[in-house]
Amino acid sequence: MDSSFTLMRDDNYRMFWMGQGISWLGSVMQSVAQGWLVWSLTKSPAQLALAAIMLSLPVLLLSVPGGVAADRFDKRALLVIAQGGSLVPTLFLGVLALRGEASAPAIMFLALCQGALNAFEIPARQALLAELVPRTRLGQAVAFNAVSFNATRLFGPAAAGCIIAAFGAAPCFFLNAISYLVGVVTLLLMRPSRQTNHPLRCQTLAVTELREGVQFVAAAKDVRQLLLSVLLVSLFAIPFVPLLPVFAEVFGAGPRGLGLMSACLGSGSLLAALALACREKPLQPQSDGAGAGLLFALALLLFSRSADYGLALAALVVAGGAIVVFLARVNRALQHACPDRLRGRVMGVYTLTLLGMAPVGSAFMGGMASRLGASSALTLSSALCVAGLSLLQVRSRLSRPAPGMDGRAPVWGGTLSGNEGGRNW
Repeated sequence: MDSSFTLMRDDNYRMFWMGQGISWLGSVMQSVAQGWLVWSLTKSPAQLALAAIMLSLPVLLLSVPGGVAADRFDKRALLVIAQGGSLVPTLFLGVLALRGEASAPAIMFLALCQGALNAFEIPARQALLAELVPRTRLGQAVAFNAVSFNATRLFGPAAAGCIIAAFGAAPCFFLNAISYLVGVVTLLLMRPSRQTNHPLRCQTLAVTELREGVQFVAAAKDVRQLLLSVLLVSLFAIPFVPLLPVFAEVFGAGPRGLGLMSACLGSGSLLAALALACREKPLQPQSDGAGAGLLFALALLLFSRSADYGLALAALVVAGGAIVVFLARVNRALQHACPDRLRGRVMGVYTLTLLGMAPVGSAFMGGMASRLGASSALTLSSALCVAGLSLLQVRSRLSRPAPGMDGRAPVWGGTLSGNEGGRNW
């Protein structure tokens, strides 16, 4: 345990971890308050879904250009601009809520603005991580970030609910604005230990750099497989969360049962993230989390077919833990795989497959649920996810190259440490 927390003794990473954790907590609270505000104004589930789509649609459209920006400019400066810019829609929404002048169109527009900022913030944050910690500790850094994210996801909604019940939705927006300020201040106080040149590359166009990143992802077979596995999970498995109220009604559990389902999912995620962060020895970068992805889909399959409420809760705990392990290992493997100069673009494509496809996955899951029912829809989608992940693994094993002269299988034309060998990326 002591050696596992060596990473937290690093001033730069500890400051980054604390600042981003506080910022995540504020974002989760705003998400709950925004949903409550939309529902109180419209009483329409469709409007709730539209607000979520407005937040995620810019990520679908702009996350890859956001990755280009992360490689083209200083990542920390880009984060400061994105998080500082997020103050504007957050404060504007808080003022509208406080004055009782909020409307559904205004909320949708502000969510769209926030989503556009997120499309540039997320790839830069993911790529900056490799400049803060030694490469041997990169896996643990990803795991600690998962701890922070899942802790805020577990406790943020409860805090937001208490604040909304006592004071209304407006304070949640102002608290989120404060959390963005904390994130900006910690970023400004940091001094990344691994300095990487980030000149304005006037000799090349942004579209050229975009094409270079896409070509790298397309040519690197293992990177492509990692991203395809994330795409399958984000399309066919992760969108099950909005269906939880339907399952609570099926089990006759009511609102308390819904809260217990969410708590089981969140507790499994938090426990898995803590277990990853506390490992004494870093995991091998070759581990891509394929088994965890399959376990996540299988747990959802069990949940969708379970007639026993207790078994369904246990399946959610397993699903929550498995998805965290899967995403942490994929993130770590991608960070190890890509050269420093392409890191932002690879993380941009990762953001696209994980978060940008959320509107597509939600639309698919919602359409299937309306036709087949929630249980059958989740059964079908999780089965498709299991089949897709299994096929990827079979193809990978069949096409895996023979070990090289040094006994190691060549990966991406270079090495897992991100050396710019092989294809001379």
